[in-house]
Amino acid sequence: MNNSNALAEIQSKYQNCNLLIPSATSVQVNPFYKCTVMEVTPDISDTSGDIFKVGNTKVGENSNGKDVYADVYSLAKPFLMKLATAAGIQFHPEYTTVARENANTYVGRAYGAVRIPDGTFKTHAETKRICLDDEEAKYRLEFMDKSIMGIKDYKAAKSAEEMFKGHWENTGETKTYNGVEYPVKKFVIDDCDREKYIERSMLVNMTLLRKTASEKAQTGAILRVIRALLGIKGTYQLKELKKSFAVPTVTFSPDYTDANVRQAMLFQGMNSMGNMFGTTSAPPAITSAFSNEAFVTDFNPENELNNPAFALENNDGEEDNAAVSRQKPEQEESHQEVPQQGEQKQQTVEYQCSGCGLEISESVYKYSSEKFGRPLCMKCQKGAGK
Repeated sequence: MNNSNALAEIQSKYQNCNLLIPSATSVQVNPFYKCTVMEVTPDISDTSGDIFKVGNTKVGENSNGKDVYADVYSLAKPFLMKLATAAGIQFHPEYTTVARENANTYVGRAYGAVRIPDGTFKTHAETKRICLDDEEAKYRLEFMDKSIMGIKDYKAAKSAEEMFKGHWENTGETKTYNGVEYPVKKFVIDDCDREKYIERSMLVNMTLLRKTASEKAQTGAILRVIRALLGIKGTYQLKELKKSFAVPTVTFSPDYTDANVRQAMLFQGMNSMGNMFGTTSAPPAITSAFSNEAFVTDFNPENELNNPAFALENNDGEEDNAAVSRQKPEQEESHQEVPQQGEQKQQTVEYQCSGCGLEISESVYKYSSEKFGRPLCMKCQKGAGK
């Protein structure tokens, strides 16, 4: 596939699919990445769980001038998660959470990112707030309208007929299934059972919502991010859902016919070999930066315990200082400055007896040097005097 018109070829090849993430303005694909298209087909059966019905919409008129309606569906969570996996959507774990504001309010947050066909990342953040008080008022209004205006959904209407008193009425609408036209009826609750129907429906739905409010808040935020990143519509007709969803994804696949790509990959391979087996010679900068003096191993840290160069500036961290003092000399060696060999030798000659090699103090050293012309301990001074 030619990189210059890769997206155009994808759009032409998958024109019979619901193409997600269309990017008509992008005409160039990075030579290090390729665009892969995955097809995801929803299960449109009634019990699949991939879709759910949200209502109907007018699609035209029949030969008699009557309106023709078609059911519309929305993509459910299982199928949206399949699309997210196919597109490679990643959610930030720290910003994809749910919090409880008060006893009746939950707020779900989601932050996701996806690589689009031009190689760049697209990010999106969404929130979903569920307030039990608001949901209860919404449920009450919804079931009140259904009890007065009538229940049009056939399954819901048949269930309500078995539990509450009411009657069937014609709506004047028709539905066409497989070329056959059917009248649409609704079940209207009688006044004596209307309040009973509302309260029972409220109790059932609010009980379920109280158990799953936090999960619904977080799931709602995640699904909103998926819909926004992939550009998914709110509703689809059944004929649209019979087509597969084509999801373009970007994967790392270098184009080795490109000279720049070959050179970059060769350089990367040489660096990998050097890291694994080492190099024959070090660059001048590295050679001068690390001399042999930095790796002197004949340093004894106990001789520098009273050296002011290694003293702490304050005694605020007494526990830390005590812990350092208990460390082994090998542990302290990596943190202390190594004196040069010449300086160490000079300090050793000045404070040792030239006769027996015994260590002497600075005052003894000065006294002996002035009187005898050389550093001597107290015992050797007696012998030199005789």
